[in-house]
Amino acid sequence: MPLHIFITAGEASGDVLGASLMAALKKQTGGAVRFSGVGGPLMAREGLASLFPMTDLSVMGVAEVLPKLNLILNRIKQTSEKIKKINPDVLVTIDAPDFSFRVARQVRDCCPNPPRMIHYVAPTVWAWRPERAKKVAGLYDGIMCLFPFEPSYFEAEGLKAAFVGHPMLESGYERGDGAAFRQTHGIPESARSCGVLFGSRAGELKRMGPLFTEVMARLAALDPGTHFIVPTLPHLEEKLRFLLRRIAGVNIHITSDPGQKWKA
Repeated sequence: MPLHIFITAGEASGDVLGASLMAALKKQTGGAVRFSGVGGPLMAREGLASLFPMTDLSVMGVAEVLPKLNLILNRIKQTSEKIKKINPDVLVTIDAPDFSFRVARQVRDCCPNPPRMIHYVAPTVWAWRPERAKKVAGLYDGIMCLFPFEPSYFEAEGLKAAFVGHPMLESGYERGDGAAFRQTHGIPESARSCGVLFGSRAGELKRMGPLFTEVMARLAALDPGTHFIVPTLPHLEEKLRFLLRRIAGVNIHITSDPGQKWKA
């Protein structure tokens, strides 16, 4: 029987990590692994049929959480009940601690024989709220850390911890070619360029998008030759293009292509 892993991600950055982990596990096991869980488009490409849309969990701050609180609580319950029903060998929760830790707690409480449970992306206990290390140790069997100095904080609480590297190092950023980006998008070498980062959540775009757009318009008025480079994600691209239509005539280059974003 192939190893059955239930894997969850709650936002775009987690989707990147999840897809990379799934690809690596398939390679290491020769394909003798199957996945269930919650994820985004990148994890879907690796074969995950998400239990529900990952965007249901992509919220930040009280202003976004409160209107969706009932939905989020239902998704936590739905996820834990699904894990209990299908009884996977391993549960991997990726970042999104408000969601992940509640799922882990419910699984611990409701499953007679819970799966091995691993959290991916250690909370920054070295920066603030160090007591979280003990909380995580009480929930999980292991944790995967992005930085080499992090495992000791969790090992001190009796939790197995491993440094697995930062995704930036595998992202392809070092292959970025700014000159090629300028050529592809018709940006003169002498032109001023300005990167505009709207974020990865629909709520961020809704709240901050109009302000960002106003700033772009003001900068363009000061220097009409400025070219604005706007990396984004596929699920936001249509909304972003619609938003930026209000400043027609401004030099804007929107891209959701991963390779083009590193060139940008």
